[in-house]
This record gives sequence, structure tokens and C-alpha cells, in this order.
Amino acid sequence: MARIKTMQDVHTLHSVPGRAMPTDEGAVFLQLHRLANEKLRLEREVELWLRKKERIEQRMREIEQQMESLRQLAPSMTVESTVRSPKQSWRRMTLEY
Repeated sequence: MARIKTMQDVHTLHSVPGRAMPTDEGAVFLQLHRLANEKLRLEREVELWLRKKERIEQRMREIEQQMESLRQLAPSMTVESTVRSPKQSWRRMTLEY
């Protein structure tokens, strides 16, 4: 199954190779410098994404703990725990209290 393309797949100045350069020594050093900068940029981006992932996972754990404590307060009440896709049709649900 093909992956859906997003804005992350758009080629930018960093990801598009430069014009054909002669293979003299200066061009090789310039290309090495560009590649080193691109590598540093990508490493910083990975670190940002990892920190964001950790924050999201921490928030999910907090939400699960809150849900569990609320379930213990009202054990007779059942709540649908799965989140439905917005593409699915709306369903009615009656809560008696």
C-alpha cells in the first residue's frame, strides 16, 4: 500500500541537489560542507521530533491515568473508549443520569 504524501515530502532547497558542479577540489569541499550542514539540520530535526513524541506519550499516560481514576469513581457507568474516525457516520447515544 502506497504511503500518503504530505507536506513533509515536498522537496526544499535542502533536499534538492545543487546544479552539476565540476569535480575539482574546491567543489568537493563545498559539497562536503553542504552535506555536513544538511546532516546537522536533520539531526536537530530528529531531536525535536523525539522530544515532541515524548511529550505526546507523557500526555497520553496522564490522560489514561485520569480516565482510570474517573472509572473508579463511577464503575457502573460505561463510556465508549474508542475514538471514531470523522469519516464514520455520527451515532446517537443516550445518557441517563
